[in-house]
Amino acid sequence: MPRGSRAPREQLGLLEPRVKTAPCVPAIREAVADWRNRGYSGATGTTKALLNYWFKADHLMHSGRFFKYHDSQRDAIETLIYLYEVAGIRRHKDLLEKFAPNILGLRLLQYDDFPRYCIKMATGSGKTKVMSLTIAWQYFNAVAEGLDDYAKTALVIAPNVIVFERLRLDFEGGRVFRTDPIIPPELKLFWDFDCYMRSESERAHSQGALYLSNIQQFYEPRDRSDGAEPQELLDVLGPAPPARAVETEPFDRRIAARGGPCLVVNDEAHHTHDEESEWNKVIRRLHGACSGGLAAQMDFSATPRFSKGALFTWTVSDYPLKQAIIDNIVKRPTKGIATGIQEARSDIASTKYRPYVTAAVERWREYREQLASLNKKPILFVMMNTTDDAEDVADYLRTKYTDEFGGDRLLIIHTDKSGGESGKRHCECAHVARGLGRSECYRGYRPPPVYVKGEYLARADHRQGVAPHVQGLDHTSLIHRARGCHRQQGLHRIR
Repeated sequence: MPRGSRAPREQLGLLEPRVKTAPCVPAIREAVADWRNRGYSGATGTTKALLNYWFKADHLMHSGRFFKYHDSQRDAIETLIYLYEVAGIRRHKDLLEKFAPNILGLRLLQYDDFPRYCIKMATGSGKTKVMSLTIAWQYFNAVAEGLDDYAKTALVIAPNVIVFERLRLDFEGGRVFRTDPIIPPELKLFWDFDCYMRSESERAHSQGALYLSNIQQFYEPRDRSDGAEPQELLDVLGPAPPARAVETEPFDRRIAARGGPCLVVNDEAHHTHDEESEWNKVIRRLHGACSGGLAAQMDFSATPRFSKGALFTWTVSDYPLKQAIIDNIVKRPTKGIATGIQEARSDIASTKYRPYVTAAVERWREYREQLASLNKKPILFVMMNTTDDAEDVADYLRTKYTDEFGGDRLLIIHTDKSGGESGKRHCECAHVARGLGRSECYRGYRPPPVYVKGEYLARADHRQGVAPHVQGLDHTSLIHRARGCHRQQGLHRIR
């Protein structure tokens, strides 16, 4: 008999949300939906009060607008509560045995000494709000219910300074707990909670506390003896003064001194895929130092994958980017292709790519006219292969379009091979990045309308280079060259 040919797989359309998820997620979704329909049976009275207030009450904000959590945010926090509080699944082994018993070849965590859950949420879908709900749920059950396996203390860890600064906007001074409808009126009398940013000293004692830092602050300090000053100079001037006027005690020691369990929340937690990484070692040391150990480790990430691409097996909730686009939670990407354009025979970037730059500027002008009535301003982003090319194109834009891109209306961003900004521009770039996604000026800073980015090496996959830099823009035109292809790309806000 002739061998039957396999029917070709059809590519899913943009509006088809069906994507592969983590092994435990499908069964967990069914269990959580059933639990919700049964009125959160098995949860504590405090937890029921929180859930009903968050998702069933009307929230009229000071601005006069009604606030409502997204369904994806509700699904995420309900999943965490169900697993920890109702189902009592607090070990990775138990999670796999209950919700993925028939899937072979799943790898167990090497260290399975405390609850660990991963929440996968698309970038821009509101992970920080779920973090704040998680912290409040743990705190109120520890205080109002008197449960000793819940945490009054939380440590939020960022992978770097830029993410730390973004989280700081929400957590500094407890801002998110004041502006969002997190604390029900009947539980306000229990709220005695302070928030500490890195390098802040301890204040008057409070029942609960949140500590926010980037992971590098917990690493062992490097030996700087090689850079010590000569003894002759020390004999004359005395010992060098400390880098700070007042040295603060490290967060891990202060958390341990508070007593009781601690909740660890990792942002951009795809960095924790290696169990022997310094990040995970820091968390395990904290588990051993706290009298109650860790209440749980909550990993939040849009891309929680192992190095070979598989999702973390402790992923319990999955809100993919495609679904977020369909739900109008994040912006829908569209791609405009410039056709019929020939590169000039030149080694000068502004000459060779001038047709593409011109097309991008014209598209930017169209967006500017369309957005004028909405009081929005478009941003043009140009990505080049090298820093020299970026400097050349930036000079051309400043000269050719002086009224629009002259002076400080154009910002050049140089990155190294890892994608990080060069040192002297790091602070300015971080300042701009924090303000791009906001309709108002960030702390008085008005972002320029054009950015020219130069890389020492072109990225192999243009999508990896684009996504971090266009996220949060209302409209973006982008000229990008990768793998010899030339594309003009734009992001269009759909809400």
